Amino acid sequence: MKKYIKILSLIFLIFTSVLSINAQNKGNIKGTVINKNTNEKIADVQVVIKKLGIGAVTDANGIFIIKDVPAGEYTVETKSIGFATAKNKIKVTSGKTTEINFSLKEETQTVDEVTISATKTDKSVKAIGSQIYVIGAKRIEQTNGRNISEALMEIPGVFTEDTQHSEASVVSFRGVGLHTYVTRGILVLVDGIPITEAMGRTSFEGIDMQNAEKIEVMKGPVSALYGPNGLTGVINVIEKKPQDGIHGDFEGLIGSYGTYKVGGNINGGKNGFNYLVKANYYSSDGYRDHSAYESTHLGTKLSKDFKAAGKLKFTFDYSLSNSLLAGSIDSITFIENPTAADRLWAGYDKTLYRAYLDYVKTWSNNSALTVDIYTRGRYDEGHYSDRAWGKYDVDLFGGEARYTFGFDVAGQKNTITIGGKFDRETSYMEEYNRDEATGVIGDLDDQGTVTYDLSGFYIQDEFNINNKLFLTVGLRYDGISYDWVDEFNEGDRNTSSSTSVDAFSPKFGFAYNPMSNLTVFGNIGKGFNPPQYYQMFIGGYTAEPNPDLKPEYLTNYEIGLRGNLINKINYQISYFLMDFTDQIETVPLPDNPYLEKYDNIGDTRHQGVEVSVNAQIVDNLSAFISYSYLDARYTNSADEDLIGQVLRKSPFNQYTLGARYDFDFGLGISADYKFVGKYHMDNENMFMYDGYSLLNAKVMYKWKDIKASFAVNNLLDEKYAARAYASNYRGWSQNYSPGWPINYTFTIAYSF
Repeated sequence: MKKYIKILSLIFLIFTSVLSINAQNKGNIKGTVINKNTNEKIADVQVVIKKLGIGAVTDANGIFIIKDVPAGEYTVETKSIGFATAKNKIKVTSGKTTEINFSLKEETQTVDEVTISATKTDKSVKAIGSQIYVIGAKRIEQTNGRNISEALMEIPGVFTEDTQHSEASVVSFRGVGLHTYVTRGILVLVDGIPITEAMGRTSFEGIDMQNAEKIEVMKGPVSALYGPNGLTGVINVIEKKPQDGIHGDFEGLIGSYGTYKVGGNINGGKNGFNYLVKANYYSSDGYRDHSAYESTHLGTKLSKDFKAAGKLKFTFDYSLSNSLLAGSIDSITFIENPTAADRLWAGYDKTLYRAYLDYVKTWSNNSALTVDIYTRGRYDEGHYSDRAWGKYDVDLFGGEARYTFGFDVAGQKNTITIGGKFDRETSYMEEYNRDEATGVIGDLDDQGTVTYDLSGFYIQDEFNINNKLFLTVGLRYDGISYDWVDEFNEGDRNTSSSTSVDAFSPKFGFAYNPMSNLTVFGNIGKGFNPPQYYQMFIGGYTAEPNPDLKPEYLTNYEIGLRGNLINKINYQISYFLMDFTDQIETVPLPDNPYLEKYDNIGDTRHQGVEVSVNAQIVDNLSAFISYSYLDARYTNSADEDLIGQVLRKSPFNQYTLGARYDFDFGLGISADYKFVGKYHMDNENMFMYDGYSLLNAKVMYKWKDIKASFAVNNLLDEKYAARAYASNYRGWSQNYSPGWPINYTFTIAYSF
């Protein structure tokens, strides 16, 4: 018995000695996290040591303590919605408590740690009274940089028509703009500078998605800040910025249907000067006949920080693309022969360029002056129809200056932004008849030049009340003039004319933060689209022009919630109601049922709910789900039969969900599922499309500076229509543009 007691005593002595040694080899980390802007303590901030996989959360006083940390040197970092990530290196000593404090800068963040700048002044997410979404680098990586439609997949309330899987696409927010075949009603920016043309058209081919770093989306009218064309929101694509030193990114892709892409960039800098040079080439034979696409992108970025004198940045982008258009097919062909084309000659050769010079000067009192000078252009040859061919030359030169300054009111920060903008866009067009059987270009059918001048002035006040309630009030005035010169018709048939329109665009928004992880937001805003020059002066194949057209107006009412749960789940939910009035549509002429005229006739009401949830379930596993319900109907129309009818191509229900898991050894896997519910193919609600669903999967691997991936798109090989509509021009017809069946891509990339 004594023998066993001695053995147990020895074991106990050894065990307690080991515990003592282990305790002596460990220490604690303690500290406080404060708001750099307000010096207030921040609760619910994650403070982690990634290397060890341990951490703590700050309490109501902003205090945290990480216990039993092995002695050594570590990097400690913070994570909190609404604040920028901060990192500090620390040395932990055995048996001691080491103190480290963090001062966090307010910043709009998601789990991808990104910042909203589409508001023109960087703002904390807690102060924004609109729906906001940010697509980070990981999400863009999963799309292979193919097009904007795939990148926007996880945002609710977005309807896209991706008929070619090329860089071109049609995007709509909340059912607005789909009565045309180009993106309208959404203002698109690259690095904060508009690429949407003054007439409202956006060519997504001009966006270099391979060099996109993140995408910001803000819903609701943005005319109070940006002027026309932002009826339902803004998309701001932020490209990669050059870094100090010498760096490079190179990528190659090969995929189904003769698809391949190669490209890269070199960037670097020193002593405040930075540069980036980029180039890429994309080509695809397409799934359908007569649907091949190719493009080339070239660009450069130069920036210089002059310290006290300010920062100067120059950007230039140039792209060439060639797109064959297969057109739409009838319902029988869609089932039996979906690769068939309905066009022989339709397509475009397109050249796009843009350049801008950006100057920013910031003073010690937090006031700042920003001056932008920019030019952009589009040159097209071709047509979407076999029976016509044309040349279109659109050039714009413009500039904007804004001054932001802050001052205290009753001890709280008040920020005012005052700005002005001028754009001049000149559009020259030639259109010819073309023989549909041979493709031979025939006689000149129309020719002319229109000059569009815009002058806009705005003021916005952002007021912080008790660090809980933030109010934003803005007002903008825009005056627009048109000067059309008919260079084809003579005498009484000449349609040369000048006219002008103007509009005020107000907006009010609020964001209330009853708790650090909850924001109640809402806004009331008004936006407008100016008439298109062809609607006013030229007309279409079946429609006569109308120089008396007024702008289209949209008034948006919205309220919602967003927040964070347990520092792992970011959510956003909102209800919106939009009244879209004075919509420009074609109406039949009384004396000729086959000829129409453009007029301000259609009024519609759009209302619905949008929900988005992003979760960082564990360190390596993330997931998202988004859902939107939309009811968009006519409230007024020259055709009384349309009143109460649902807008075509406006699904009642859409949702997407996805997940991604990243293993510690460099392997990552992801899957996305997209569901588009049934929708009416025509405004008369005669035909219904059943909708579709797509499942995509991807495997990614990273080893040192090399990345490789293999993606399978439309994994279940669903037969679906990327575009489906019906028309009643000389008899009803149903039209479908088939989407791609199951397809594959393999990508390899190298960075240094």
